[in-house]
Amino acid sequence: MSDNSWQNKSYGDYFKSLENRFNAQKAPKTESNAEIPVKASPAPKKRGGIYKTVRLRKSVLAIFAVIVIALAAIIVTAAGREKADGEKPISQPKPQSEIKTETAEDKVAKISYSFGADTPDISAGNDAKSAIIVNLDTNSVTAARNPHAKAFPASTTKLMTLLVAAEHLKDLNDVFTMTLEITDPLFAAEASVAGFLNGEHVTVKDLMYGTILPSGADAAIGLAIMTSGSEEKFVELMNEKARELGLEGTHFDNSTGLHSENNYTTAYDMAVILGAVLQNDICKEIISTYRYTTAKTPQNPDGIPLSSTLFDYMYGTEPETATILGGKTGFVNESGYCIASYGKCNENGNQYIVVTLGNSSRWPAFHGQIDLYKEFAK
Repeated sequence: MSDNSWQNKSYGDYFKSLENRFNAQKAPKTESNAEIPVKASPAPKKRGGIYKTVRLRKSVLAIFAVIVIALAAIIVTAAGREKADGEKPISQPKPQSEIKTETAEDKVAKISYSFGADTPDISAGNDAKSAIIVNLDTNSVTAARNPHAKAFPASTTKLMTLLVAAEHLKDLNDVFTMTLEITDPLFAAEASVAGFLNGEHVTVKDLMYGTILPSGADAAIGLAIMTSGSEEKFVELMNEKARELGLEGTHFDNSTGLHSENNYTTAYDMAVILGAVLQNDICKEIISTYRYTTAKTPQNPDGIPLSSTLFDYMYGTEPETATILGGKTGFVNESGYCIASYGKCNENGNQYIVVTLGNSSRWPAFHGQIDLYKEFAK
């Protein structure tokens, strides 16, 4: 049998043939099954001649069989793995053991913002319950009001959702299948959604943009399940990241910012979260985008046009002496209006983070942000 003669046969046929050959060797030698004619004679006194030849062939065949079986097992295992990879369902989250953990490159530098003895208070003209403006070039607090007071962040929660997902999901072209189990409860809760439909295959990239620009809860939960298998497991990663960042006044209970007494933060902590987001290139790109259209799918043949809730209410140039470059908004009744943004001074290029939580309504929130840039981003 040549080395390649079995390659076009099934392994079952090959091993059956091999077994028959061994049985034939063990059977009494007759004219019909003897491979080597041997005359009947008393057993030789010395182990040599024909008897030695038969024993040698048996040993060689046994060794050969062991080698072939081992090689075949390796080939079958490799083929099985290749098949498994090729058939991996596109909508299934990776098992915990396969989740890509953050690397040293992903880890952000420890972030802290220093207060000075003369750090001014934010004036009462801004009706936010808590607020902070940070100079990122000096990592110092420029002005603040109740920066460590407990507050409900609403959809600014999704900044942490985006950051954690970006640190674990490295292939932005991986896809997730949206389900009614995700979308139906969100419609019932009147949550903001990006608009992905049941059965729609959505890329990680589109989920990320859908989470931030229109504040899509459907996209946020999709990212959570894609990353960890469930929103509950993903929230564990969010809280782990909060501890890594040294956030003492923050705890997350969901990935969307829907109200929960256990989903809370502070203005200072949210400024740290936004600072970490800005250190991640894909996150920074997403929170700085005004308009984006998702990939075309059978459910949405033209894609879904998305626009930033931040830039929908201001272009970013209203401060005149500064430019607001990006960020995230949020609102639920229990939290009031919340905005976490970043921008730069047009004169010297210094960058700032501004967080306002608990504004009474939309326009005081946006005008309050603009006024803070005007007053302090110099």
